[in-house]
Amino acid sequence: MRTLASHLGKLERANAEEVVREIESHLHEVVDQAEARGEDLDVAALLQGFGPPEALAAQYVAHIQAGAPPPAGFRVIHRVKQTVTRGLYYSMGAFGYSVAIAFLLLALAKLIEPASVGMWSVAGGTSITISWSGSPHPDARELLGYGLIPLALAAAAWCAEVTRRVLRVLRRGLP
Repeated sequence: MRTLASHLGKLERANAEEVVREIESHLHEVVDQAEARGEDLDVAALLQGFGPPEALAAQYVAHIQAGAPPPAGFRVIHRVKQTVTRGLYYSMGAFGYSVAIAFLLLALAKLIEPASVGMWSVAGGTSITISWSGSPHPDARELLGYGLIPLALAAAAWCAEVTRRVLRVLRRGLP
């Protein structure tokens, strides 16, 4: 990092410090992600992915002073970000569509077993429970009756649509 900073001398001090902070931030992010996965990280290989500090500094200087494209020497970090984005993409899809399916099943269950499925008010209205196994308490009263069906269907459609839109945005970050 010191070598990189020494080659950023053509930049204003604030810009040079920002470049160093940005790279340090990326390094810390990669290390933290590797530790979270319980992996040993080869820091030397990570640093080599940036290329020689002189070349990286020259790319940043050209980018800041002349508007050249930003440095492309972040192959290692780019791969990590793609992995995180791909993982986020599939996790979000699984979660969002699972919730939508759960609401759909709730509506279907209400049609099949109307007395066992419902939204119940418990303890004088201080607690509300959605249950698939009947009243959670002897004193509970059902709130929506068959009105739960359109509400659950609307919630299923909404979850599916939000998930679709989020996945469309995340897909832009995929390779």
